[in-house]
Amino acid sequence: MYDKEKLICHLNEKWFGRGSVKYLDKDVQMEIPKIFSISENPKTSIAFLKQLYEILMTEHIKTICFDYLKCEHLGFSASVIMDVIILAVDDYRTKKEIQCNYVGNVPPEKRSKEILLASKLPYYLQSESELKVNEKKIERFELVSGCHSEKDDEKIGGTVATNLTLYFDRCLTTQKMSLKNNGKSFMSTMFGEVLDNCEIHGGENATWYTQGHYQIYEDKQIGEMQLIFLSFGDTIYEGLKREASEETRQRLEYMMRKHQELLTDNWNEETIYTVLALQAGISRLRDKDIEGYEYRGSGTVSMIEQFYNIGKTCNAEEPSMVIVSGHTMIKFDDKYKMKRETFVDDKVFGNTKSRIIAFNDENDIYKPADSKNVQYMKEYFPGTIISLKFYIDRKYIKSKMKETV
Repeated sequence: MYDKEKLICHLNEKWFGRGSVKYLDKDVQMEIPKIFSISENPKTSIAFLKQLYEILMTEHIKTICFDYLKCEHLGFSASVIMDVIILAVDDYRTKKEIQCNYVGNVPPEKRSKEILLASKLPYYLQSESELKVNEKKIERFELVSGCHSEKDDEKIGGTVATNLTLYFDRCLTTQKMSLKNNGKSFMSTMFGEVLDNCEIHGGENATWYTQGHYQIYEDKQIGEMQLIFLSFGDTIYEGLKREASEETRQRLEYMMRKHQELLTDNWNEETIYTVLALQAGISRLRDKDIEGYEYRGSGTVSMIEQFYNIGKTCNAEEPSMVIVSGHTMIKFDDKYKMKRETFVDDKVFGNTKSRIIAFNDENDIYKPADSKNVQYMKEYFPGTIISLKFYIDRKYIKSKMKETV
């Protein structure tokens, strides 16, 4: 079974979108949300994606019109997820010989229009775009997909990580900068850890995707980069619950006992497990008694913080970085950073100086996270989204480099 078939099976198993639309004619108009963005409007965006999937899978529908006229902000990650779903269902329909035509328009807002034109959807809309993209101002990392694998010879994450590093380096050249060899090695390792998580932790039927979009804003002469790491499979929480190592399971159970009197609708087992999974040394597979597994942990936070630190501009543009997994959304900002905390005879972290990001003022992993940064959503996403938007501003990066000298 290849990635598109696995995706359809997974979404069906999770009942994604089932019952979200009551009545459907054979011709359907889908109004894209005003703010269609995983980082800015995750609940509405996921609800829309659920409706989209049910409509696409309804066999008697013959025409779908995508109406972007009221869309004021189109996020890259939301657009990519929409692409992935449409491409998978279109392949499914083609094999079953069930035709569906796609028509539509484009967003009136310039940047949203450019994001849409970076996707595959315009090719399906069967109409000429009203905007010609300036390819000299855009660098793309085309969509790459892969499947779950625990066998090293079947993994492609290492190759993709190398290609992502080269892509980032090409984008840097637009600001007359480039990575040194040690920088390339660091970036490749960081991307590799994230993709390794995608390949291992999503379960047997998991599929993963990554894509990038970079463009220079002519009015400011800075670059905006957007990256998505997307997996359809077990959520972070589900992966930990399903088959955590005995060591990790004991740590999680201890953590829940410590939080028992602090639980709320927002701070519950799922959000606690998801936050804990971001900490250094915490992994579904971690086992101090198995060589190579004692140091397992997520490199995702390291990647996010690296890009957040360099990704601002001299004009005060702020990066936007979130993780969405299952019902949990985690938003990263300047307020909470990963710091080394000292633990003595701790039942989770032992006797260590571990890198912790607890999303509270004390950076205390045994206290609830700030609800502005860690939220439990009613909507459920059947996998994990890592959505990054940051800037490449030569002047700002140079100023940060001087601070570290």
